[in-house]
Amino acid sequence: MSDLRGKVAFVTGGTGGIGRGIALRLAARGADIAVNGRDPAKGAAVVAEIKAMGRRACFVAGDVRSRADMDAAMAETVRRLGGVDIVVANAGGSDDEARSPKVRGPFPDIDLERAAAFIAKSVLGKLLVVQAAIPHLRDRGGGSVVFITTEGGRAPTPGQTAVATFSAGLIQASKLLSKELARDRIRVNCVCVTLVRDTPSWDAAFNTEGGVSDHHRGQYEKIIARAPFGVASAEEIGDVVGFFASGDSRYLTGTVVSPTGGLTLH
Repeated sequence: MSDLRGKVAFVTGGTGGIGRGIALRLAARGADIAVNGRDPAKGAAVVAEIKAMGRRACFVAGDVRSRADMDAAMAETVRRLGGVDIVVANAGGSDDEARSPKVRGPFPDIDLERAAAFIAKSVLGKLLVVQAAIPHLRDRGGGSVVFITTEGGRAPTPGQTAVATFSAGLIQASKLLSKELARDRIRVNCVCVTLVRDTPSWDAAFNTEGGVSDHHRGQYEKIIARAPFGVASAEEIGDVVGFFASGDSRYLTGTVVSPTGGLTLH
């Protein structure tokens, strides 16, 4: 399971939650990691964990919704770690908005202008980092891009108009990019998750007073009750990403998988 030695992974939102779990699992398989985020203190903590595993790591600041930030972050990664082979587009940049009852709730009650703005910003936050990375992936003779998004794009849930629209669009974009970038030997795959333990969404629902609506929390409680294999940890999602980042999946591109513990089937 050390087949990522010599590879450099750039993980957006790598300072906590799912992104941290992914960064740690990729490092465990031998990759060096560029941890992207907006909080240097959180980033430093994750970098320290990775370095303790014997891998190289650095924190690179930047907002995924800014092309200038992503260009600078990629250049910094190349300068400090030597290149980019793996891009994990995990951060969305609009998590708080995704939990707002004005964006997530019954269709008649949501603010469609806010929902549309959320969709646009969320798509931008996933695609800009890939666009910025393409020249560097080409320089390495190819690579792997893994999008992290919500299962709502495959199995729509009532009350999730904006989330379903954003995620379904991203899934289709990932398939399109898998075709466009195949000539450059850049593989593009998509991982769709539902509730994941010990993430900002988990904390907002179960550890923060008023962090989500009662309707939203009720949906999460149903997930916990109904998923046959239980709720995944961030590290378990990281294992799926590690597979897509590695040579084990060298013939897979344009693939969409849903590690939801048996909650959804496709």
